[in-house]
Amino acid sequence: MFNTINNIMTMVESSIFRQINRLSPRNKILYLSTVGISFALIVFGICVWALSGRYDSSSKLTSSSFGEIAYQSRDETTDTTHSVVPVYPTKPPSFERKDYQGESFPTPLELVPSIALGPSPSREHNSPGLRATMIPSSNLTAVLSTPDPSRGPTQNPSEYPSRSPSSAPTSHPRFSPSTSPIDMPSMGPSASPLMFVPTLLPVSLPPKSSSSPTMTAAPTSEPTFQTHDLPANPDPTYFNYNTDSKYGPSSWENVTVLNSTENYWREFGFLENRCNTGAQSPIDLCDKPVRYCVEEHEFRTRSGDYTIQGDSMIKEILPNKLRVVMARRQGEEPDPPSSDFSGVGYKAIDMSNIDIKFPSEHTLCGRIYDGEMQYYFYHPVRKVLIAIAWLFEAQEGNATNNHMQLLIDEFQQIYDENEDGCLVNETAQDVMLNQTRSLNELENASTKYIPMERNLGRADRRVQKRAKPWDPFHTDIQKTVHFWGYSGSLTEPPCTDSVLWRVMDVPVKISLEQLHQMQNILFNNRNNNTCAFTSTHFKGGVARPITDTLRYYKCTRRDYVSDSERALCGDAGCEVPFGKDLEPYVEPEIFVTGPPSLAPTLSPSN
Repeated sequence: MFNTINNIMTMVESSIFRQINRLSPRNKILYLSTVGISFALIVFGICVWALSGRYDSSSKLTSSSFGEIAYQSRDETTDTTHSVVPVYPTKPPSFERKDYQGESFPTPLELVPSIALGPSPSREHNSPGLRATMIPSSNLTAVLSTPDPSRGPTQNPSEYPSRSPSSAPTSHPRFSPSTSPIDMPSMGPSASPLMFVPTLLPVSLPPKSSSSPTMTAAPTSEPTFQTHDLPANPDPTYFNYNTDSKYGPSSWENVTVLNSTENYWREFGFLENRCNTGAQSPIDLCDKPVRYCVEEHEFRTRSGDYTIQGDSMIKEILPNKLRVVMARRQGEEPDPPSSDFSGVGYKAIDMSNIDIKFPSEHTLCGRIYDGEMQYYFYHPVRKVLIAIAWLFEAQEGNATNNHMQLLIDEFQQIYDENEDGCLVNETAQDVMLNQTRSLNELENASTKYIPMERNLGRADRRVQKRAKPWDPFHTDIQKTVHFWGYSGSLTEPPCTDSVLWRVMDVPVKISLEQLHQMQNILFNNRNNNTCAFTSTHFKGGVARPITDTLRYYKCTRRDYVSDSERALCGDAGCEVPFGKDLEPYVEPEIFVTGPPSLAPTLSPSN
């Protein structure tokens, strides 16, 4: 039989070598390589099988009655057995993240399995911003044979100490919740440590806030500002915004002496109190205009030559607004900001002033915005004001509006100077009443209010502002060339009903910090001589309540496109729309469903 086998092997070997000899040199190399790799894998598998057999000879797996698996390993040096019992939780934990404002948001969690060789107090897996409360099984079916290090020293201590020592000695695993202190408080009581990475329960996400405006939403949450007391002897020109006061909006028709310097509008001849007559502003504007757009093109603006500092733009913190008064034109240069309005029959009109109020006075479909900035232009022929209203929108996550911040810094400087004056006056009075205080203390008190760093910061900002004029129509402010239009009035005494309003349909985005900074400047400003609060706000507002709705219209892209887009693509505009000066197009806050607009007008004349 041996000869038979030998003959068969010889025939196979001869056949194999004949086949190999027929192969090309390249194929011979590939064939022999394949045979070598196969042989190596066979040897490797035999080695693995031999080692696993040896490992199984010194350890074994046992199964408990409840499905838990205990792994027992023999320690030949100490003749003891060590057991590790993975405990499966009966209730999977819930996980949540706490942000800095205390709001909860579900989040994925990466856990590293914690392994203990003996009973121990409750533990939690903690990572920055995360919390996991782990509740283990109440059925432990394997008792650990390794002595518990918390019970005291043993005669033969194990070389496998517990990785999580318990807070008190126990003779058996505890099934009740642990009361021992932990680093961070958990959401509820917990028991022994978890030895198995649990599966996370699906948790429901909090509802997303819609990016579209809520028509009935109040303005963004803001600090609470104290309503100041009435002055002891109010002037005849005094008024406030307390709806329950005899000086409130319902009684503004009683404001008199409008020919005094207290009435800024007397320069334009607005001396008669019209607060209870005529077409009054502000109004609510929505999606159903009842008139056609009367404009043929965008209002064409010029930024002028005025800089943010100095006498060309006079900044004032008044009782009910932050105001910038433009110096009146004196000759050809310098030029104040101006605009050429369609449909008013005049050339470019100089801007007279900017007023900023909080919250917004005009509303869009019932929504009150965080603030309103109003540009006023006086038409010298028709004897009317043209007003452009920009609505402020401050939301969490809004970036700082850098161009607006230049103006805010100027008001902040006035506010700080008033506070400095009050601090010096109050300190001087205190020194007069308390002779024990020295002149050095007075000097220290008068200078400690403003840190040196802030003084340097102001100087740096002013150097930057001298680089170029401040543009009221900068792209950080003007995002659109379309608006609502109507004929209304001033929103404060004398309430003259000779104002042509244009309320822009895309808000100006500012940060919450900028909103709160401007509110603080207006509502907490003090007279630097008397140190009395100057603001007439009521519960953080200087906005006249909405009046009866007037007939308004809405200009859209169906009426005209921006001059730059029209020059590029014609009257109908480009297939991809643009904003002012070919800036990206921004959708309006409200899409109108009222009367159809007129067709686009002809190209602007040179």
